Amino acid sequence: MITVTDLSKSYGGQTLFTDVNLQFDPGNRYGVVGPNGAGKSTFLRILCGHESADKGLVSLPAKMRVGTLNQDHFAFEDDLLSDVVMQGQPDLFTAFAEKEKVLAEPEPAAERIIELEEVIQYYDGYQAESRIAQMLEGLGIATIYHCQPMQVLSGGYKLRVLLAQCLFSQPEVLLLDEPTNHLDIMSVRWLEDYLVDYKGTVIVVSHDRDFINRVSSHIVDIDYKSIKIYPGNYDYYLKARELEDLQRRQESDKAEKRMDELQTFVTRFKGKASKARQAQSKMKQITRMEKDLIKPLYSSRAHPRISFPCCRPSGKTVLEVKSLSKAYGSKKVLHEVSFTLSKGERLAVIGPNGIGKSTLLKIIMGELKADQGSTIWGYETHPEYFSQDHRELIPKNSSPYEYLYSYGPGESIGTIRGQLGNLLFSGDDVHKTTAALSGGEAARLIIAKLILKKGNVLVLDEPTNHLDLESIETFIDALAKFEGTIIFVSHNRYLVNRLASRVLELKSDGFDLFPGTYVEYIEHLGHDHLSGAVPAKSQSSPTRMRKTEGEKIKEEKKKALHESREIKKTVAQKRQADKRQIQDKGQRKKLNNQLRPLKKESAAAEALCEELEKENENFNQLFSQPDYYSKTPPEIIKKQAAAKKESEEKLAWAYRKWEKLNQEIEILEKEFS
Repeated sequence: MITVTDLSKSYGGQTLFTDVNLQFDPGNRYGVVGPNGAGKSTFLRILCGHESADKGLVSLPAKMRVGTLNQDHFAFEDDLLSDVVMQGQPDLFTAFAEKEKVLAEPEPAAERIIELEEVIQYYDGYQAESRIAQMLEGLGIATIYHCQPMQVLSGGYKLRVLLAQCLFSQPEVLLLDEPTNHLDIMSVRWLEDYLVDYKGTVIVVSHDRDFINRVSSHIVDIDYKSIKIYPGNYDYYLKARELEDLQRRQESDKAEKRMDELQTFVTRFKGKASKARQAQSKMKQITRMEKDLIKPLYSSRAHPRISFPCCRPSGKTVLEVKSLSKAYGSKKVLHEVSFTLSKGERLAVIGPNGIGKSTLLKIIMGELKADQGSTIWGYETHPEYFSQDHRELIPKNSSPYEYLYSYGPGESIGTIRGQLGNLLFSGDDVHKTTAALSGGEAARLIIAKLILKKGNVLVLDEPTNHLDLESIETFIDALAKFEGTIIFVSHNRYLVNRLASRVLELKSDGFDLFPGTYVEYIEHLGHDHLSGAVPAKSQSSPTRMRKTEGEKIKEEKKKALHESREIKKTVAQKRQADKRQIQDKGQRKKLNNQLRPLKKESAAAEALCEELEKENENFNQLFSQPDYYSKTPPEIIKKQAAAKKESEEKLAWAYRKWEKLNQEIEILEKEFS
């Protein structure tokens, strides 16, 4: 159990959070959310003792093991990957190393070998090699590298090894800050599965909505210069916040309405002697209500304003890629990739890390030369590029204003500053040095450049990596409304689900091109590639393209489009038939009878949610009292902790029930429209 008491932290003149009182219970998984700059990473560093708070206390049991991700991979450059991971259990690693040395001696000391064997047995050491191999493979590192030195890997893969080291240490509390940043889609899903089954306490910061949603049993929200825990995953948290905001507005409106009524009475009767005493009493009542009136809370969340205009419409054919191949030395990454992109399409390029997704985009944009094949842009195409390594492309000795102005020298000062303001650069921020930009700020600056240049084709390589959840939501909404063409690489399932109208999956032996949405692609394949689920064997597969199969391409595409139209036609006919059936008076009466009890249950579930929220808040206040643990007997603490957990579980259940009832009501009400 981790207890946070009266915790406060500021940087310069900015208050991150103040007087925070929280409790993290064993076995729970906490997803930490909040806007960029709210203090998520700072809070994690305070919890693990790497940074001090301005005020307050973090209490952990004396022998509790806390695991964090080591960022210094340079310390292990000459170590074998399997040894690096095993160093997560230092005693086990030392025991194996010493045992090898003792056994190499001419006359090994039997007693020392017995002692070392006891240590190895205690840590289940002879199963360690198998567990380490499973972790490394799950994180996308092939078996051939496990017995090679760390220096053979790139920086992103080295961080995966250090993540495996952290997980192998099996701490009681696991603190992870953006663990998915250097993972591919398959590794993200493996990590999700691992954390869901993890027995200890997990506290993780991530901007990946689907990851947070699946992993979290609770959400830790850093906002309003405070920190609050909500039971349930991210979807439940959004509903709880919406309900809180609604209740706060309703209570405030109710109080203000009552004050207006009292003020009307005072104004009307304060001059009459017979009513003077009542008017004075009501004036005092107004004063008391003003003191108790809920002060407005100002969120630190800021939503950028994003809209992508087009300079002009492009031609019908936007891009032709023919037999594109590329290798780095002996490693082949692209194998005769061919496709044609038409106006208005959104092509999602997916596949594991290292398969050539970024390479493909760089070749398309002319930043890299292919070994063979060609790329031809269509008539009046004006592509704009969001590079995965965009941070390195922004000059260090510039400012956001100077950088953006360099791409629009003919634009007015107001236009440049207005565009920066839309992307959350305000006041002196527009003139600060670009060397000091955070990852999120650099990404927003590149988005501002894309907007200013008005390209009618957007080529995007992992554009959401450094954006917070609010910016990601706004960014995706803007892309969905974009009238041009998009080709993009992303491991963000939420983005791919929202945007893709075609899917290009790169594979080690070629590629698959599917003429439909990602949801349709999943149905066609029989598994979710981005989810990491293992596919079942299927007779069908997406359209496979090779340079010698030009006629087959057209035939398969025509067939797939025909099947898609037939499905849509069947669905539309069914909807029309259902609608005519519902219009029947007797059916409407039946549906009305179904709605009545559901609405009654929904109101009761909402009331239960409110009641349980208050109960949870009372528990939080009780446990956050500074002298609670010193004055309360252990058996009472245990009893009240169990009651608190039971209350949280009830609240999560109540939210699920309320949501399910509302969904049923919504479905039935649509039948009347």
